[in-house]
Amino acid sequence: MSVLLIGLIAATILLGYLAGPVLVRLRPLADHPGALVACWAGLLLGTVTATAALTSMALLVPPTPGHGLLEWLHDCLPHHSPVAFTLGGLTSLALLGACGARLAQGLPRLWRAVRRRREHRSMLHLVAREDRRNADVLLLDHPLPVAYCLPSRWRPIVVSTGAQTRLTGLQLQAVLAHERAHLRQRHHALLLFLDLAHTLLPWLPTVRLAKATLPVLLEMSADDAAARRWGRHTLAGALRQVASTPGLAGALAAAGTGEGLLSRRLTRLEAPTSAVTPHRARRAAAWIVAAGTAAIPVITAAATLTSLAGVC
Repeated sequence: MSVLLIGLIAATILLGYLAGPVLVRLRPLADHPGALVACWAGLLLGTVTATAALTSMALLVPPTPGHGLLEWLHDCLPHHSPVAFTLGGLTSLALLGACGARLAQGLPRLWRAVRRRREHRSMLHLVAREDRRNADVLLLDHPLPVAYCLPSRWRPIVVSTGAQTRLTGLQLQAVLAHERAHLRQRHHALLLFLDLAHTLLPWLPTVRLAKATLPVLLEMSADDAAARRWGRHTLAGALRQVASTPGLAGALAAAGTGEGLLSRRLTRLEAPTSAVTPHRARRAAAWIVAAGTAAIPVITAAATLTSLAGVC
C-alpha cells in the first residue's frame, strides 16, 4: 500500500501543481483549442480524483478513527498507542471539518446554477416559440441579436428575431453550428465541473489556471467547429453582429461573456494563418494525455483504497 500511497501523492503534486502551468506553455497545441480542452478536462478529473483519494487516505489509514471503517474498527484500534490515536483523531476532525466546509460551499453553488438554468428554461416556454426551419431552435421575439444555448432535450438553442433580422443566412447557420458544437461537446457539463473543482480546490495552480483558461478554449473550440463548415470570415461577421448579447445564467452565448474574449476570438478567426483543423497526430496525442491524466489517478486511488482491507 505504501507504494500506491506514494504514487497517489505524486499524482496529486504533478497534476495539481505542475501539469497546469506546463500545459499553459505548451506551444504545439496553442492553435488547437479542441485538443487543449481535452487535456484540461483530463487534468481536472485527475486532479480532483487524486486529491479526493488522498484526503480519504488521510482519514482512513492508521491511526485515524476512520481506519478500517466499521468492521475493522474494533480490531485495529488496540494496536495503536493512545497518543497516536488522539493526534490522529484531532487531525481527522480538522480535515473532516475543512472538507465539509468546502463541500457546503461548493454543492449549493452547483445546485443554484442548475436551478437557474431550469428556471430560465421554464420562462422560455412561456415567451418563446418554435422555429419551423430548425428543429433545435426556439425563437425569442426581441430586437437585440441574441443567440445562446441551454442543455435540454427539447430545442436547446435560443435565437432572437433581432438576430434573424441582422444576420445573413450563412451567418445565422454559422452561429447555430457554434451553439450545436457547445451542446455536442458537453461544454455546459464541463463548466459546471470546473466551477465545482474551483470551489473545492481553489489553491491548486492547475485548477486556478483552468478556471481562467478553459472558458476561452471552449468558445474557440466551438468557433473551429462552425468555421470548418461555414468559413472563418462568415463566423467572424456573425459574432460582430451578436456582440451585444447580455450575459445569461447557465447559458453559453455565441458572442461569449466579455469584450476581451470576443476580441481574441475575432483576431484568431481573421488571422491569415488561423488553423481550425488540428493535426491528427497532435489531436491523438492530446487525447492520450487526457485519458492518461484522468485514468492513472482513478486506477491508483481505487487500488490504494482497496488495499486498506489488509492494513491490519
